[in-house]
Amino acid sequence: MSILGLKKANCKNCYKCVKVCPVKSIKVENEQAKIIDSACILCGRCLAECPQNAKTLTSELDKVKEMLRSGEKVVVSLAPSFIGSFNMEKPGQMVTALKKLGFYGVGETSEGAAYVTEEYYQLLMQGRMDNLVTTCCPTVNRLVECYYPDLIDQLAPVVSPMIAHARLLKKSLDAKVRVVFIGPCISKMDEASDIRHDTDVDAVLNFDEVETWLKEENICVNECEEASFLNASSKILRMYPVTDGIIASLQARGDINGYRTMSVDGVQECQDLFAAMRRGEVHHCVIEINACKGGCVNGPVKAKDEASRFASRLKVEQYAKSDADCYPATPEKPAMHKKFFDRSSHEQLPDEATIRSILAKIGKESPEQELNCGACGYASCREKAIAVYLNRAELTMCMPYMKERAESLSNYVLSETPNITILVDRDLNIIEFNKAAEACFGITRREALEKGLFELIDVSDFQFVFETGQSITDKKVHYREYNITTLQTIIYIAQEDIAMGIFKDITAEEKEIENRYNLRVETMEMAQKVIDKQMVAAQQIASLLGETTAETKVTLTKLKNMIVFDGEDA
Repeated sequence: MSILGLKKANCKNCYKCVKVCPVKSIKVENEQAKIIDSACILCGRCLAECPQNAKTLTSELDKVKEMLRSGEKVVVSLAPSFIGSFNMEKPGQMVTALKKLGFYGVGETSEGAAYVTEEYYQLLMQGRMDNLVTTCCPTVNRLVECYYPDLIDQLAPVVSPMIAHARLLKKSLDAKVRVVFIGPCISKMDEASDIRHDTDVDAVLNFDEVETWLKEENICVNECEEASFLNASSKILRMYPVTDGIIASLQARGDINGYRTMSVDGVQECQDLFAAMRRGEVHHCVIEINACKGGCVNGPVKAKDEASRFASRLKVEQYAKSDADCYPATPEKPAMHKKFFDRSSHEQLPDEATIRSILAKIGKESPEQELNCGACGYASCREKAIAVYLNRAELTMCMPYMKERAESLSNYVLSETPNITILVDRDLNIIEFNKAAEACFGITRREALEKGLFELIDVSDFQFVFETGQSITDKKVHYREYNITTLQTIIYIAQEDIAMGIFKDITAEEKEIENRYNLRVETMEMAQKVIDKQMVAAQQIASLLGETTAETKVTLTKLKNMIVFDGEDA
């Protein structure tokens, strides 16, 4: 079951989730983040830290509501950190609020913690384990199974209070009763569906969901009457959700056989501890361990902001110690054993030559060029290269490389474009000057960057652009002093408050146009001269033709008369 998901449309290629993920179980593919379920330890950091709210959390709320609608007997196993997550004066008010939602009854998960503590105590009394690492936190259990499988033998082979309590509820009420765990933890959903004990807890809700549900039903916890929990007082076991709470419970149970105690919370701190254990630095310790800083009161879905975890701790401690005069009895004997397995991926890592070839593709030709800036989310360039090899990361995730590449490309385009390109600030100081501009104005880029644009050309168009914010497009301007004609576009870039002038040199085109015009004029003049000459010639020819025609007419007339009248006078 995929517990954490992703809204693809919201993922903005920021790599924040990769940065905060302690085990790098997030794959970036086509610039989109994707959680690798088999490698994820469900700590919830990505869910909490995503700036775009692109991460989603699977909900079983509809499943629970359907249980209630169907008339099934549904009971709640309520995590003891509830006292710090909901506003109430008396703990029993939460029982009434949940019953109003339709639940048959509510029990405290800390009842199961009493049995878990008893199992831990017996293991310590036996003294066979070098170190005993508590196994109440499913995120830590996943961390060991997936990333530190060689330390599995130091995990206490005991189920969590949630599983123990669910078994107690079904044994005391009815095997067919449905148990819903409510707490501040994401990974409890995975634990509930684990094949090793997937018949014990029927659904998991988090405090956020319950708080929203109560609001939808207009149920105010603090206005509810107080009601009783299903189980008897859990006493000191209510300390489980805060740092040192498990150790306090063990010490309340009795002597711990000379074992030293240690509390570790936070995933990074857990990783540091496991590294030390691998090095053989820790011996004969009972280690209370939790993935969340401060314990379960600071779970990822705890219904209150992080600043309240200190107040939550105080409330939990007060609640536990108010009835902690003795250790509760554990008359029932539910099955408590749990076996842990090696769930590591055993991925084949790249050799040194492969790592160096990947690094070379992003401009890291030598170790000295490895910035290890962490912008991609990985602690070092080598780690990122290994992630690329494992198809978990993309080359383009390297921010410095992409920045250099973008700058290089933009500089190349700016430098090599045949158009004169000049950038100026609002004071008309030149801030960029390309090769075409150097050739046109006869000065170097370095010299130009020390000048104002007004020292080179008329700046009235640039001033207009700055004053109005309107761009000028394809305006023909002739610069007599430089003997060039340009078609110029001036663009205002509001984000930077600068103006960019792009001048297309059309001097040759204009000269060609002028030459064609002059040729047409000359051709027309020559044609006119020819026409004039032809008209004169035509007129002369016509005149000659007119005279000869008249003479011919007279002569022929005389000849005709001579023939007709046979020489007589006509």
